[in-house]
Amino acid sequence: MFERYTEKARRVIFFARYEASQWGEPFIQPAHLLLGLLREDKELFRLLSHSPDPLPSVAEELGLKVSGEKISTSVDLPLSAESKRVLVYGAEEAELLGDLAIGPGHLLLGLLREPGAACDLLVRRGLTLPVVRDVVKGIPQKRPGNEQIVNTLRAEFKGALMSLLKPELEPAVVYSLAAEKTK
Repeated sequence: MFERYTEKARRVIFFARYEASQWGEPFIQPAHLLLGLLREDKELFRLLSHSPDPLPSVAEELGLKVSGEKISTSVDLPLSAESKRVLVYGAEEAELLGDLAIGPGHLLLGLLREPGAACDLLVRRGLTLPVVRDVVKGIPQKRPGNEQIVNTLRAEFKGALMSLLKPELEPAVVYSLAAEKTK
């Protein structure tokens, strides 16, 4: 199921499963995906909170509460319907952007498309679909007030398009594929 996902995107889902198990949740929710993204992406982590350990404050803002005993991480937790939609939206974003694989940027776009606590928190912090989509596409931003967000996202996804290309391709093929992506 996750063949098209980059290693970083797979780690986001792994961390989301871990978060769900720590909160005693029987399903991986979009809030857990956001926490997984924050664990994987330290720059976004710093952007969303100013405290030294922002994960608890973000979890609190997301409205997460321990709903039961911690679940063993060896138990395979299913995705909620909302989380499945986030992954579908992420795949759609990758297709729209012409990317060969699904990365953390696409998952972030998927979270922004699924209404709920995770999306609300991201929007409150200034992350919107157009801003994130342009950064993932590699388009320079001209929107006022978004410089910090854009610079943080650009640092994380710098070279993401090239990293999605298969390294075993000949340099000429890589160059022509990269040129097609920029058109």
